Amino acid sequence: MMSAFRSSTGAGGRLYPTPQAATLFEAVQRSFAGLDLLEQAARRIRAHPVGTLRIAALPALAAALLPPLLQRFRTEHPDVKVTVEAVGQRAIEERVFLGQADLGLGVAAAPRDGVRSSILAHADYVCVLPQGHELARRNPIAIADLDGVEFIGPMHETDALWNGIDQALRDAGVIVRRRLESQSSFPVYAFVEAGLGVTIAEPFSAPLFSRLGVAIRRIEPCIGIDFALLEPDIGPSPAVVGLLREAVRQAAESCLAEVARLTEP
Repeated sequence: MMSAFRSSTGAGGRLYPTPQAATLFEAVQRSFAGLDLLEQAARRIRAHPVGTLRIAALPALAAALLPPLLQRFRTEHPDVKVTVEAVGQRAIEERVFLGQADLGLGVAAAPRDGVRSSILAHADYVCVLPQGHELARRNPIAIADLDGVEFIGPMHETDALWNGIDQALRDAGVIVRRRLESQSSFPVYAFVEAGLGVTIAEPFSAPLFSRLGVAIRRIEPCIGIDFALLEPDIGPSPAVVGLLREAVRQAAESCLAEVARLTEP
């Protein structure tokens, strides 16, 4: 039988694994990962009340996409209870991984064992301004136009939803006055509506706040981000989750079409 280790001729006579042993070790690791996923599935089944559908979503997506969608869903599935948890990206991934959420609405991230991800939509950020702001006369607004403005957020230590904004400002050599920050875009929109400054933010909240008088403009150069649907990767999803998944896709497509109309020159 071939030894799994070979001896070193160096000091101390240490043993090093052969390539065969390394391959075996990787296979064992994969087996343990599979056992972890089985335990995850068992926890999901034990914790999942019958007739309950659990959603974990970024606050913007929870507030912008889910209300009209769930109104229709409740009519078609009156016996299904729905719970919605509005949390950050990391929490969404954890809820889905642990089987504590049947569907996650977040941003595209690096692949993770135990989590199945699919693209929900690619979206371009928009510039959000208070009603009557002098820059609102321009469409599109160049990032360079924001030099010196009162700018709201994002928090530097926040999650992937804000990736790219600070970099775009740096690339344009723009210095903004940033005296108010938030880790979530939904309150940032509300701060803009209150006249506290301008921002660059995800577009899904734009139609709602446009009805409140906030100005929504295209920003150039574009800053884009991929949003994603996350599900536990422990076998086929229940049929009702599949129905909800497609309804969310349609809602996102409809919302972004409305944003495109709002930002037409």
